[in-house]
Amino acid sequence: MTIEELKAQLDKLSPVKLQFVSKVIDSMSNVPQPTIRKHGTWLTGSPDWIEYFGLALSVHHATTSAPLGLTAFETVFRNACEQMDWQLDPPGSPTRRFVDLIVDTGSESPLRLSLKSTAAKNLSRTKLIISKLTEASWIQDARTASFRRQKTLELFQEYKQEVDSIIMLRAFRGTDGLPNCYQLVEIPVNLFDSVQKSPLKVFERDAPLIDCFKNNQLVARVAIDRSDAKITIRSIDITACVIHAEWRRN
Repeated sequence: MTIEELKAQLDKLSPVKLQFVSKVIDSMSNVPQPTIRKHGTWLTGSPDWIEYFGLALSVHHATTSAPLGLTAFETVFRNACEQMDWQLDPPGSPTRRFVDLIVDTGSESPLRLSLKSTAAKNLSRTKLIISKLTEASWIQDARTASFRRQKTLELFQEYKQEVDSIIMLRAFRGTDGLPNCYQLVEIPVNLFDSVQKSPLKVFERDAPLIDCFKNNQLVARVAIDRSDAKITIRSIDITACVIHAEWRRN
């Protein structure tokens, strides 16, 4: 659309619509500047993707002070990838277990992604948590350590076969409780490799807590939540992840 065509469209808008558009334009004139935390990744190596994502954050906050939630994050992430003309599986595709989006950038094998977000208060700068990696309905019927171990190992083996990376958007809050910084982090699924070596005694509890190690360092803890029948990942070491970028809001 040319400037002239845009002006012609604006001339047709009602006063209320013009006020709304003005608010969005004001927000876009103060786009949060990205801080690239790791250069040359498949996301930060694409400046247009980073710019689009920052614009989307601005438009979101033109009308609300609430953090960008998971559903909106999934939409914005998809739209930013479409802006790059990357190949995506179509929206509304049959539900795949674990996978939210498949992205083909054309430079490597398609990436099967699980998208997560959090805007919890007092987020740690050094540790991450995934409150729900996936459901685990079987845990409520598990009565023996051997059964819990078998089902856990099967689940993580399947998860690693289906998912290449977990992409998480973290919304940090200021002292006023409003989001003032967004951080985009990629969590590699190889953090869960050592789950397959977990001894039987770890699963003697009804709600096992499984330590994950990489290069002999504790990098995460898998918690099987019996009450909510889900898998939670705690204490994820951010140094074992990739921080793509951060966007700070004024």
